[in-house]
Amino acid sequence: MDRLDIKDAIYHFARDRGDSRDQFSLTAFDSVERPAPSFDEIVAHVEARAPLVPGLGLRLREAPLNLDYPRWVPDTSPLSERMSDHDLGGAPWADFEILMGDLLRTRLDLREHSWHLHVVRGIGSAPLMQGAVTVVILQVGHALTDGLGVSRIVRALFEPQSATGAAPSPNPTAERENPVSSTLGAVVRAPVDLVRSRWEARRAVRAYRGSQPGPPSVPATALNRAVGPYRVVRIVPMQKTEVRAGAASVTVSALCAVGSCLDQYLGDGDGDGDGDEPLSATGGTVAAFVPMALPRDVEWPAANRAVVGTVDLHVGEPDIAKRADLITRSLAAERARVTAAPLLRVARADERVPAPIVRFVQGRRFRQHDRSPSHVGAQTTVVSVDRGRADLELCGAVARFSAGFPFLEDGRCLNHGIFGLGDVVTIAMVACPDAVPNLDAYTQKLVDRLRRHSEQS
Repeated sequence: MDRLDIKDAIYHFARDRGDSRDQFSLTAFDSVERPAPSFDEIVAHVEARAPLVPGLGLRLREAPLNLDYPRWVPDTSPLSERMSDHDLGGAPWADFEILMGDLLRTRLDLREHSWHLHVVRGIGSAPLMQGAVTVVILQVGHALTDGLGVSRIVRALFEPQSATGAAPSPNPTAERENPVSSTLGAVVRAPVDLVRSRWEARRAVRAYRGSQPGPPSVPATALNRAVGPYRVVRIVPMQKTEVRAGAASVTVSALCAVGSCLDQYLGDGDGDGDGDEPLSATGGTVAAFVPMALPRDVEWPAANRAVVGTVDLHVGEPDIAKRADLITRSLAAERARVTAAPLLRVARADERVPAPIVRFVQGRRFRQHDRSPSHVGAQTTVVSVDRGRADLELCGAVARFSAGFPFLEDGRCLNHGIFGLGDVVTIAMVACPDAVPNLDAYTQKLVDRLRRHSEQS
């Protein structure tokens, strides 16, 4: 792991444009009958684990004059500089959600650190908790890894010691290279790389034109506008039995419920949630962007091994079992399309484009993009991740649930995170308050819909 691939580098290049693209992984720990761990104890735990976790010992070093892609180099700063203590002094869960919304507005400078751990103590109450509550939030730069990679990091930090299985962090060779020499080499190669990339891009596009077309766009709604500067979140852990609709997977069950809620919420046209009839009654369609992991056998040089599919939520089908089956089919068909060789070849065609051109094109697109489009690929994003067994520990405290928060961007002001840990599935909503003035009401309707679907099946 040294020189950034273009698909990872674009996250770093976009740091100063738009909102934070960092990933935030929440894990809530319950001390049960023990006292809550102190911040110093948690720091000591992380100091013992972090050196064993791949990726946590790295930061970015940019090339001279930004003429090449950045490279990963060792981060030798004290781990305590990458940890923050937030003591809420007994405040309720709602205050923690306010803090979480504020944290989502922050962004890492990967040239300093590639990650940061926020420790939140002194929460007076939290769902599913018996004793003292400690919440840790791992903030990771998207250029370092994708969502599944963040889940692996969390497990390596908090699994029982005998189960971590983590190898030492990679030792980048870039620190021993002459940055001027490597940059000059990139400059010399740039004309040839550009010609080869354009040639490969034309071949890839020609091949893709004969493949299955992508889903059509849908008219923009009140949720598909420019994103404001603030974030509100709601975090609701539920038992898996309350979420699953019959034999459907957790992901499909969540998509069923999200589709039903958005269908009603958007039915009145102004998005206040008080519509008399659903969007589907007038022929409207509800779709969701769903990130999908690439199969392990797919050759892919980037650390971010996920592509985004567009899934029709079939809101016009009233029967839940039939709708779940239709969504399952749509999900499978879209996964096959976006992970097929023709589209992946298009995605890889730009790998040789020189870094200065990528920076220039990305900046121009940001300046020219429509912040409030008339049509969008989907009205929302739904991220669904299973983080495995609920055997995570922190200084004697046990993990109860985990959550993640899909970042907002212009055109999508309400996103959903579905994160499993053991038998608990956490529903996390992230919204711009300008577009969703009453997230509490929407959240309650979504939770009620999930429970209703599970009871009907």
